[in-house]
Amino acid sequence: MNTLVETVSADMNRLTEDLLENHSSRLFSRGGHFTKDQMIPVYFALIFGCEENADSYSNFLFGLKDDIKKTAKPFAFIDSPIGSPDENERLAFSGIDRSATGSVISGLCSMIEIKNDPSRTLIAQKALGDMLSMSRTDMFEAGVDLVYKLNLIANGICVGEGDEIPLIMYYGNPVPEDIFFLCFAQRCGFDVICVSPDKSCLTGFERCPFADKIQKLQLPASRAVTPFPTKLVKAKIATVAYSAERELDTALYGGDTIFRDRQFEKMDSAVLKTTLDEIFILWDQPAKFRSGFAVRGDRVVVPTIFAKINGVDDGDLKAYWRQVEDMITPFTTYIIKAPAYKRPAANMLASYSRFVSGTKIDTASLMKSPLNKYGFLSEPLQELIFEKMQACAEDGMLELDDPTEAVCYIIHAALNLDRSVLRSLQKYDFTKDIPKFVVVDSIEEPFSKLECVQLLLLSYLGFDVLILSPSGYRDIEAYVSSDAFETHTLNEFKYNVSVPRFKTPDEAKYQKQKNGLFKKLFRKGR
Repeated sequence: MNTLVETVSADMNRLTEDLLENHSSRLFSRGGHFTKDQMIPVYFALIFGCEENADSYSNFLFGLKDDIKKTAKPFAFIDSPIGSPDENERLAFSGIDRSATGSVISGLCSMIEIKNDPSRTLIAQKALGDMLSMSRTDMFEAGVDLVYKLNLIANGICVGEGDEIPLIMYYGNPVPEDIFFLCFAQRCGFDVICVSPDKSCLTGFERCPFADKIQKLQLPASRAVTPFPTKLVKAKIATVAYSAERELDTALYGGDTIFRDRQFEKMDSAVLKTTLDEIFILWDQPAKFRSGFAVRGDRVVVPTIFAKINGVDDGDLKAYWRQVEDMITPFTTYIIKAPAYKRPAANMLASYSRFVSGTKIDTASLMKSPLNKYGFLSEPLQELIFEKMQACAEDGMLELDDPTEAVCYIIHAALNLDRSVLRSLQKYDFTKDIPKFVVVDSIEEPFSKLECVQLLLLSYLGFDVLILSPSGYRDIEAYVSSDAFETHTLNEFKYNVSVPRFKTPDEAKYQKQKNGLFKKLFRKGR
């Protein structure tokens, strides 16, 4: 048998799809001129550097690994140097005749055994002989290292079962010995991708003569390697118009995507980083049609709007209120800011602090305590509320001097949601229409701590939140980090404004009006 291992190029915009394509499909997509025992098309890529937005890059890493793990593809993930064999493990190589080069190579090759895959074992034996013949390092020591690592990884991920090409994903800056091994694994018919946010990792591959076939995929920024992400983080996602250099096509789901009603019970929200005009273009779009929408196993990533708009375009209040009214959808809660009379009880900190350790909340105990008033809700919905309570506490978007007080405010807000909010959450289908809060602020009193926490928590729960301040007064900025929301400022402030009271339209009426003029609102923003 003389099987050719052919390195092919991956498309960064469809990296997951390329990696998950099985052996037969890869051959078919390349013209079907070879059979499986004649050619193995593999990917050998270095993705070096990172995105400017650390959260987006973290979610890219998590999503890539998570998508691969959910498939039948034999998959090895490595995020630290691969250990060499210890003294006991080296005993297996002690019988190799080291008197001549040929006997060393022959003996080492005979030690390769990929269970359930005799074809790939033969390919690996040939690749080992070729590489050792050209290597300038100690042949025996280098060979022992390669054979040990290959047998360990290949047999640990059940290579040889089915039509899948095994994949090794290395995260971080590999040491020279591991680069040597990754080049060997590629020659053995493995997909190999190395991912590092640190662009300096390229130097190691450039120094290795066996990395000549590696595909280099460079991202714009560079930073030190940090631990691999263990969960999705709440992130701002740039729309195409906002950041033309970074396409989000891989995250978009087209209009023909079909989901069952209420198919998902878990969600993560991601605040869209938009231009001003895009807020109104996206406002009435269902979740699945927005940039950044994604499905991760049993979870949905819902792209949301969290923005504040200061001022009035050209001071035209009549046009301003007409367009605001057009934005009140059947799924909107419309609030006119009034002086904050609702304040937590004086014993709030004492009630909640026993469940708090730093930014960690003992949600399991809190859920079972008398403080949890949501026993009438379904368990998945209760779990969602408590999960977002914890995420809000961990992300540090609430700016209070006392960290414990900040977490206690979050708990208080989460455990005292208005009944209208709870009903919206019960009806919320995470792939469809997004519930909304529109708050108009025309008074001089800043938002209270509790009001700020409530709006921040609504964003975590997947609501669109829009704050309109015709006077440009400071409100949510008092206690919420500017990283949590977008701010847009128009060309004129209006004071002593009388705010109209708008009614929420029924759905039928709104469908007739939604293609009206509201998208022209505030287009002179700066």
